Amino acid sequence: MRNVPWIICIFIAIRGWTHCHCAMFEVSGLTLRLGPRTLFESINFSIPDGAKVGVVGPNGAGKTTLFRLLTGEMAADGGEIFARKNARIVQIRQELDGLERPLLDFVLAADGQLMALRRRAEHDAEGLADVYAAMEEIGGFSAEARAAALLTGLGFSQSELKIPVQNFSGGWQVRAALASTLFVPSDCLLLDEPTNHLDLETNLWLENFLKKTAKTLLLISHEKNLLNNICTQILHVADGDVRLYAGNYATFRKTVAELRLAREREREASEQRREHLQSYVDRFRARASKASQAQSRLKMLEKLKKIPPPPPDYAVKFFFPEPFPDVDRRLVTVAGATLGYGDKIVLRGVNFSVDCGDRIALLGVNGNGKSTLARAVAGQLAPLAGTVAAGRRVKIGYFSQQQSEELELSSTALQLFQKKTGQLNEKESRAQLARFGLGQGRAMTQVRDLSGGEKARLVLALILCDRPHLLILDEPTNHLDVEAREALCEAIGKFRGAVVLVTHDFATLRASTTQFYAIADGHCERFRGTLDDYRRLLLNVRGG
Repeated sequence: MRNVPWIICIFIAIRGWTHCHCAMFEVSGLTLRLGPRTLFESINFSIPDGAKVGVVGPNGAGKTTLFRLLTGEMAADGGEIFARKNARIVQIRQELDGLERPLLDFVLAADGQLMALRRRAEHDAEGLADVYAAMEEIGGFSAEARAAALLTGLGFSQSELKIPVQNFSGGWQVRAALASTLFVPSDCLLLDEPTNHLDLETNLWLENFLKKTAKTLLLISHEKNLLNNICTQILHVADGDVRLYAGNYATFRKTVAELRLAREREREASEQRREHLQSYVDRFRARASKASQAQSRLKMLEKLKKIPPPPPDYAVKFFFPEPFPDVDRRLVTVAGATLGYGDKIVLRGVNFSVDCGDRIALLGVNGNGKSTLARAVAGQLAPLAGTVAAGRRVKIGYFSQQQSEELELSSTALQLFQKKTGQLNEKESRAQLARFGLGQGRAMTQVRDLSGGEKARLVLALILCDRPHLLILDEPTNHLDVEAREALCEAIGKFRGAVVLVTHDFATLRASTTQFYAIADGHCERFRGTLDDYRRLLLNVRGG
């Protein structure tokens, strides 16, 4: 069987839960060590019942591990985790069964109580009245309609509800598992990057759904739009610590900046006080008349606590080099093109062009042809009819998710970069890699040991070696944390070439693109409205 996410419902056993009845989780003195590394050190936090909490922090900080601790999958080295009594806590897991079931039945099967009552109704004719009463109490008679609505919202058509789940691709199986997670009765949802396999359209539907739910929600995400529009609190995981902040992600960033400034001012004031006391001691300790005062200030100096500077801000920077000059203003022209693969036609009659400085977003659900058009514009897919032509001396850089998977795993980032450039020495190559967040030891790390985000940044660094005039980026934000996504938007904004972008991250689209093409029903058409217009259109179509 293929490993795709599946659902688990966890009923937490409560120890000594008497002191706080308004929290879903209460964490006290939690410590976890992974080998020589201390991931968490005596952390304390409380998640209020009904809160919508965004869990954020750099890649590798321990967000997913924290979920495993909360659900009891992993044991801590110290401290305690309490959960609300009889809380039904649901998350997606890498476990699999039931893929032979039709899609709708697959989702319904996630509710064990519903399935038990249905079986009882089939075999207990005398107890039907009790069964129907129980079904009414849990909303069992509307279960199919609710499950179908979830699947439709997540992009499945009515005709697909009877197709076995195993017949769908891995990405669509992920959506089926997500539908099951949202369908099963629960008090708390733990969602770890639920939008990774979704398109923009489904992402917006999910955002609207989660905004309306009354359940407690813990959401690991790197998408600012989701974190700002849904979350009422932010749980920040970084540097071995976990802290809860009130407000959405934008409020969290503002609060952290203010706290950092206050701490820096406190440190500066302390250092000034220290220098003043030290100056007095140095001047008067040798004078008999001032010796006692100097000694007193020396004791004050010894007791004065030294405030360390705040840790440096986590930051990622991208550098997009200026393209080579002297190219035609029209970089690529697609005229009357039919695009597809062999006998399968994906798009017909495509007329599309990219000029210098364009910032174009391709919109549309997964499978409608965004990547097909991107590949054709990049020159990696020949049209079945019509023409795709690049301008004079135009260089095109093409990024896709698959490229990260095709890197030589045994090579280091530095080796691949030097092999690509052939001209830069080690020092120059390291400097270039550092501009993509691959500094210090990461440049010498084998690709197999790099994180998904680091691999994506390496691919971008390799593509940009050629100083392209046109960058085609197909889902570049997958595996990138918030800071890296912001850095990508900043680099796109400064880039002197053109960009064609496919992404499910609404914030990245808003910050990086100004022209929109909607791809649907085998056609590509210019969308003349704004992103907010497109958002409203999607929510109306999907009943958001």
